[in-house]
Amino acid sequence: MRSKGLHYSCALLLSVGALGISGCGGGDGDSARIAQTVDASKNGVTSIELEDNDGYAHFKGTLQLNLIGRNSENVATNLNTQATWKLSDKTLGSIKNGLFTASGKSGELIATVEYAGLSKTQNIIVSDANLVSISVTPASSSVDECKNASFTASALFDNGLTLEYPLTWAVTEGGTLAQFSDTTKGELSTKNSGAVSIVARGENNNGELISSTPLSFPINDTLVSLALVSDKELEMREGESATVTITGTYTNNSTAVITSNSTLAADPSASLTIDGAKITAKNGSYAGTDLTLTGACGGERDELALVILKKQLKSVEIKNSNGGTENLSVTEGSNLELNITATFADDTTDSNYDYNLTWSIVDSKSDDYEDDLITLDQTGKLSVSSELDLALNQQLNLVVRAEVRDEDDRIATNAQGQQLVDEINIVVRP
Repeated sequence: MRSKGLHYSCALLLSVGALGISGCGGGDGDSARIAQTVDASKNGVTSIELEDNDGYAHFKGTLQLNLIGRNSENVATNLNTQATWKLSDKTLGSIKNGLFTASGKSGELIATVEYAGLSKTQNIIVSDANLVSISVTPASSSVDECKNASFTASALFDNGLTLEYPLTWAVTEGGTLAQFSDTTKGELSTKNSGAVSIVARGENNNGELISSTPLSFPINDTLVSLALVSDKELEMREGESATVTITGTYTNNSTAVITSNSTLAADPSASLTIDGAKITAKNGSYAGTDLTLTGACGGERDELALVILKKQLKSVEIKNSNGGTENLSVTEGSNLELNITATFADDTTDSNYDYNLTWSIVDSKSDDYEDDLITLDQTGKLSVSSELDLALNQQLNLVVRAEVRDEDDRIATNAQGQQLVDEINIVVRP
């Protein structure tokens, strides 16, 4: 059953900026047809045809129909995505972009495709024939390690037809050397050299598993070296992501990107999340956590040195040990524990920030006090000696300042250029 590719006697007439249709019964004016008419004008399409096919699908399988448009010079264009596809019996399946997918029962139906006011029909027989055997064919006789190899499978049925059919792929020997990342597709991802055996499998109508004869397939030992690179800076802050690429060099001096075939590992692993070729920094430190990212395939490896930093600071705020910021006071002979809550660019916080932090009492904003009786250490602990001996109605007002310093001992700034400092008023009471 073949579609012979009808050329319409009614022509698609090109005019300025539009496509006129003559003798084809007119159109319904819907948006799809308008878009198709514009598309036909743009590409100069003057005729359409359905590509030859057998017109059979299995009730578990699919059938790809292809609508071809040709211009006045007979140049072909695939119109599957532009055309409108319809089925006479939707209980037998569905169709999108020319791909008919059976719904699980047999029967006959008609597929109709429309494009710019023209239409074609295709008879489809949905068969319930039983699967008899499967044969596998490789696209090439061998493959270099850490590259992909493609295979196709033919499913033969008891009515003598070879039809599209849902199959799964497996490596039966040499599973450490290669694998099918998607077992429904015949795309083998190799990891190392050696020989593997592969099969394609499918269930017949009785639920019995039919398997192809195992195919022995060689993977060549040709990889010489790897190069691992990142598309971002080697210093990454928590939450930042980058894409890494692994390139392999082979014995014939050719190179290939083999990222998807390679393995990535981080040390320490807790500081980096790896999702395919995407890496995301996590669990860094303010000083920077040194991390080694390793890419490996085919017995070769390369390393990338990364530094994982905490998130970018947005602001800092002085609080007491209970989290208070208002009406802070300390009495003679006691201490006041101060600390810093840091807020990051994503508005998360760290309530015990202490990296490159400098504490001081601002003399110019504070009452006179004796340095040996009131002290502030670099942990944020304010100590008042019992020897201060304030009068009952007397108090001292102090201003405490905290500054975040950079590696050059300058006041650090946030992404907006604002200094990371805070000041707070503290009252010393008798």
